[in-house]
Amino acid sequence: MRFRGLLSVAAGAAIALAAEACSSSTTGPSVNLSGTYGLVSIQFGQGTTALMPPTETGTFALSATTYTVTLSGQVPDQDTGTYSISGSTWSQISSTQGGAQSTGTYTLNGSTLTVTTTQNGVVIVSVWQKLS
Repeated sequence: MRFRGLLSVAAGAAIALAAEACSSSTTGPSVNLSGTYGLVSIQFGQGTTALMPPTETGTFALSATTYTVTLSGQVPDQDTGTYSISGSTWSQISSTQGGAQSTGTYTLNGSTLTVTTTQNGVVIVSVWQKLS
C-alpha cells in the first residue's frame, strides 16, 4: 500500500472540502477557505496512530479550483491537483499521483479543518489549522 499517495490525497481532500464550503449553492453565508493551512495531525486507517508535528509536518495551499500539499517527516510527499465539491462531499483528482481520486467529508470549526477521506478502502483523517 502506498501511504505517500494516500497522504497526498488526504491533504488534497482537506483542501477540496474546504473549497466546497466556499462554493456551496445552499442558502446562508458563504465561507472562503482559500489560504494556507498547517498540519495538526493525519491518521492512515482506523486504529492507527496519528502522525503529527514534529514527526510529520505539512502545509496545504488552497485556491478556487486547485490545491497543493507538501508533507515532510515520516511520510514525505508533495501533490497538486484539482477538486470539485457538492454539498458536504467532494471529489479530488491528483495531477502528480497518477490521477488518484478520493472522496470524503469535512467539518470546519473556527479555523480548524478536519477531513475524512477514503481511498482504496483506507480511511484517512487529517486535521489542519489555517495559517493565513
